[in-house]
This record gives sequence, C-alpha cells and structure tokens, in this order.
Amino acid sequence: MPRRLPSPRDTALAARLPDVPSAGPGATLAVQLADRLREAVMRGDFTLGEALSELKLAAAFGVSRTPVREALTTLQREGLIDIRPQSGSFVFLPSEEDVAELAEFRSMVEVQALRLACARRREPLLAQLKAAADDMDAALALDDRSAVAAADGRLHQAIVDNSANAYLSSAYRLVAGRVGALRTHNLVVTGASHARSQGEHRAVIAALLKGDLAGAEDVLSEHIWRMRLAYRATLARREGGAA
Repeated sequence: MPRRLPSPRDTALAARLPDVPSAGPGATLAVQLADRLREAVMRGDFTLGEALSELKLAAAFGVSRTPVREALTTLQREGLIDIRPQSGSFVFLPSEEDVAELAEFRSMVEVQALRLACARRREPLLAQLKAAADDMDAALALDDRSAVAAADGRLHQAIVDNSANAYLSSAYRLVAGRVGALRTHNLVVTGASHARSQGEHRAVIAALLKGDLAGAEDVLSEHIWRMRLAYRATLARREGGAA
C-alpha cells in the first residue's frame, strides 16, 4: 500500500510547503512531495532562483533522498526546477527573453482557446470568468495578494478549459506552473499593480458580453504581454537590490 508523506520534522521548512488536495490513494511519496513543492513555487513560498536542498527536504519529512530527487526531477520536466550538475536544485529563474517567449506561447494558446470557448461553451465561460473576477475583487478588498493571484489563475484557466480542446489544454499545462509562479511573483512579491490587471479582465468580459470577440482578443493579448513588462521591472528591482 502506498505510503503517505510523513509528518514533517522541520516545521519551519514544512510551513513553506502548503497542504494540497490528496493526490489519490495510489500516489507515491515522490508524487505527494512534488505536488507540495509545485504549489509552494506557484504560491511564491519559494523565491525565483532559490536553492532547494535534497538533504534538508528529505530530513524534514523523514524520507530518503530518492523520492525527493524524483519529485525535483518531475518539477524539472515542468520547467519549475533547474537541476544543475555539481551545484544542486534551484527554483527556476527565467531571463526576460524566456518570459517573452512564454508570453508569445500563452498569447497563441489563450487567444485561440477564447475563440473556441465562445463558439462551444459561451455561457459556462462567461459564468466562470465572472466568478473568478468577483473572487479577485474580494481578494483585492482584503489585500490578500495570494488570493488575488489564485483568482487570476482561475480566470485564465477557465478560458483554456472551456475551449473543449484536449490538445490546447495539454499544451497549456506545459507552462501553467511557470505562468502561475511568475504571476504570483509579479503580483505578490513585487507588489505590481493589481487594479490594472483586474481592469483588463473586466474589459475582456465586457467585450464578450457585447459580442465583440475581436475586442476581447485584443485586450487578452495585450494583457498577456504585460507579464513581460512586469517581469522586466522585477529583474530591475532584483538587480538594484543586489547592487
């Protein structure tokens, strides 16, 4: 019978690994640990570029280094962890060019997904977009930046999910972790403007309600590309702090 991840021995480290929904009765220790590490990176509990020690993670949870190494390898395939020979494992730290390519990919996928969603699942799409935007407003009112980022992610995921195209959904999953981590870092860690992002979300919804799909696509594309500008500011701040 598969083992459940033991209670952590290092409570300080464990506090940075949030609980996540059960991965199922067949989940191995490596899968459970990968799920918690993924969520921690996406929530900003670990900073971009931060070193992650196999030894400390294994000791904290009372497991061998093997499931820890497997979990880190899984996240490496997802682009969330950078494993460097003779150096160790690090949370990914993209260049501005990397983020530009990511924005380009997102724009192609999400804009096409929006077209398909409007044609195939318009009402569920609008309902989910409104619900996510309302959640974001509530989080903004409470200044809960983690909740803001989570609601933002749900809004974009709704666009892809309602495309009813398994290949688009699969393609989006390739970058969803990195997008979530960058979103959190830009919105939460650096204090980037939430209001502008939310205004663009509302503008997409308003255009769709008027039947202006082209207008919604233009706003969505511009909104996605703004991620690059926000990350450029993040890098500038990071370099300034290191000076």
